[in-house]
Amino acid sequence: MLGASCCAGLAVLLAAQVPRAADVAITTEGNLHQIRTPTYDAVVADDGCLTSLRIGNVEFLKSAPGIPRGAYLWQGGVLQLPTVTQPADNAIEARSDKGLVRYEFGPNSQTWTVANLTGERMLLIIVFEPQVKAMTDEQGLFWRPPLELATKVSTWFRDRAKLRLTGSTRLWGPWAGDHQVWELGLAAHETRQVVVDVGAATDDEARQAAEIAAHAPTPPTDPVGPMWNLETLSKPPTTHPAEGFQAEGVRALFYEGPPLRGHATRVFAWLGLPRVEPGQKVPGMVLVHGGGGTAFAEWVRLWTSRGYAAIAMDTCGCVPRGAYGNWEHDPLGGPPGWGGFGQIDWPRDDQWTYHAVADILLAHSLLSSLPEVDPDRTGLTGISWGGYLVCIVAGVDPRFRFVVPVYGCGYTLDMGFADSVKGLGEEKAGRWMGWWDPSAYLKDAAMPMLWVTGSNDFAYTFPALQKSYRETKGPHTLCIRLRMPHGHGGPGENPEEIHAFADSLLKGGQPLARVTSQGREGNQVWATFEAVVPVVKAELNTTKDTGAWQERKWEAVPAQLVGTGKVTATLPEGTTVYYLNLIDRRDLVVSTEHVELAP
Repeated sequence: MLGASCCAGLAVLLAAQVPRAADVAITTEGNLHQIRTPTYDAVVADDGCLTSLRIGNVEFLKSAPGIPRGAYLWQGGVLQLPTVTQPADNAIEARSDKGLVRYEFGPNSQTWTVANLTGERMLLIIVFEPQVKAMTDEQGLFWRPPLELATKVSTWFRDRAKLRLTGSTRLWGPWAGDHQVWELGLAAHETRQVVVDVGAATDDEARQAAEIAAHAPTPPTDPVGPMWNLETLSKPPTTHPAEGFQAEGVRALFYEGPPLRGHATRVFAWLGLPRVEPGQKVPGMVLVHGGGGTAFAEWVRLWTSRGYAAIAMDTCGCVPRGAYGNWEHDPLGGPPGWGGFGQIDWPRDDQWTYHAVADILLAHSLLSSLPEVDPDRTGLTGISWGGYLVCIVAGVDPRFRFVVPVYGCGYTLDMGFADSVKGLGEEKAGRWMGWWDPSAYLKDAAMPMLWVTGSNDFAYTFPALQKSYRETKGPHTLCIRLRMPHGHGGPGENPEEIHAFADSLLKGGQPLARVTSQGREGNQVWATFEAVVPVVKAELNTTKDTGAWQERKWEAVPAQLVGTGKVTATLPEGTTVYYLNLIDRRDLVVSTEHVELAP
């Protein structure tokens, strides 16, 4: 059911639509609603999707019988809006019990009212024809699609025609080869408007668009020396107050980030300190969010409650205003995430991963510069894409005493994002892997690392994880729980293993158990370990499945503790993969490496 507040908001938006426009003709031909004006032609199909938008004789939208559908709602698939009506002479409305789109057509513009009637996030998607090869952002800078960019206003050019869209959350691509995607994120029960203006490009716009479209960017070259200048990034950045942002127990600020296309950028962060006794210094934590996230004040408060100074920054040029996955992009923010696949031909130091890693190093320098913080006792943790980033930082910034990736790891070609890399083509994929995959940096990570994940993580697989932790120079500890949920809001922030690991290295706390060896003889498996806090039980985790790691069914059975330093178990017949978990009296888990058995 649509809530009362959402209904009221939708009614206001619908009432505010432009009046009936002259020179707009709507006819129905079979299952298609044809819209014709002096400036453009459009088609709304019987599933509610806008499958065509032609300016003159030029088509802007890519539509197919299955996917894509031009402009359409998406929630786990193309959302069908089968109830299509014409409530006014110049309007088409399509709805279902999950969503609604009302298209208002004027002679030179359109206004779309889009409503998410569900309790889950929804997207409005537009897919462009590959021939759309030039666009400008809200600052008027020209870009060559496909690309990843955060801008609310964008103007798209094909030949002498142009299409201006207001209301996007982000732009991303390439998708399905060479397509550009425009996206608007809709929170649960949210209603938004999109304004579409059509027309002809000026002579100057047409010239610049033609130049951009005709010349593919020159691939950037490999760096000479280190990718990031640690000497520069180790200096604390200049900070400024973040007016209008407040949260209990923390301070909002901006700090200066690396330039983007020659222009200064700034990074939003929450900074928090625990109570510090006079003359004392506390350890510090740097906190890196994942996909859909931003700087989270509650994450900072979690660590300050533990006696740590902490900083959480946004790595995608946004500020914490909006909704999960739909945060407001700051006008002075850096490039958008995630992965930066569509940015691979940009100048190297304009790309997302470069900026995100630099932002983390600068946050570390800022935190370490505070008089209340001991710069020799700092740790780093990141969730999902944040886990990916901290894997890179582990090999770049030796100032950290430890690093904890949650879910994230390297070796992207072995995980759920492999197609995003392969879709770039051989040359660009090789460049992305060489520059931005953590496997290029983990070999230089010498600090202790704790790897926290679940058996069925949707993105980061066991093979990629294993290659990653085996790549490092320093000691590694694993914590792999069965079917650990993937996300912010607790699952990625709260594992007590992270807290204990940090305390053991920065505050003299009791360490996690340490696996010293493991092996198998036939169907008998074993591991030896050392533990300051007694291990009180153990379990054998197995699967008999093959195929996609995310879909394998795992089962846990008790394992046997032998004395104070060994665990044994018998493998069930048909086991294809196994690992052992040690659980101490604090209920903290340490895992052995997983082992794959030949079928």
